[in-house]
Amino acid sequence: MPDDDLSLSEKRMYGETRPETHAYVASGLGVTRVETAGGQVGRFSLEHRCTARDVAGSNGEVAVATDESVLVSTAEGFAATGFGPATAVGYDADGLLAAGDGRVARYAHGEWEPLGELSGVRAIDGDLLAAADGVYRLPDCAYDGLDDAADATPGYAATSAGLYEAVDGEWAETRTGPHHAVAADGRRVHAADGAGLYERTAEGWRACDLPVAERVVDVTHGDDTYAVTEDGTFLVATDDEATADGRGGWRRRSLGVPEVVGVAVA
Repeated sequence: MPDDDLSLSEKRMYGETRPETHAYVASGLGVTRVETAGGQVGRFSLEHRCTARDVAGSNGEVAVATDESVLVSTAEGFAATGFGPATAVGYDADGLLAAGDGRVARYAHGEWEPLGELSGVRAIDGDLLAAADGVYRLPDCAYDGLDDAADATPGYAATSAGLYEAVDGEWAETRTGPHHAVAADGRRVHAADGAGLYERTAEGWRACDLPVAERVVDVTHGDDTYAVTEDGTFLVATDDEATADGRGGWRRRSLGVPEVVGVAVA
């Protein structure tokens, strides 16, 4: 049996057990769940058919923005929430957020509570929103600077002009040129432009040694670092000591899904 056809539990028979993570890839085909643990990429399956525009995860829950609704994961699958067409979803300390059709709202107690009116929102993470005309900040959707923002995460914003870092309350350029994805978790920072994926180190920005020459469209953090390309290749990077064979770095698995837009872990 080919190694890629083994489940992660079967692979772990030959090494120490590692925590398993389910990653969720959003694409034009729908939401694909990918099993990953200890740097290994296991089985994957299409969990829900839809036209996904964004995906986010937090505290065991996954949310998906689609051209019809915002979906949230349940024990029975993904369920619609009544938001309507959405372009972005995200989480902050108080729960799920969504944007679409010129509005931003929070999902609480089974209902959507409006937070403000804002068009062209492309990404939500924490209290930041990346939009066509700049970065905005919650809870009141106040303009926070920059222009043409593709992605934002607390402390960083990716725009068509460059990658910016928040320094003393102001945005300072940390990488030049158009960037379309950024993720930070307080320990790791990764960002993507048209040429590759980069990691912030003590010495500055370093290009990631990826096993494919494909455009990375999104990156996120969990037990490991996860990324996905527009061609549907799932990537995971693990530290040496966290792998069964003691060899970390980036590993890949082709998912065969079109129009990939994002990746999330819950």
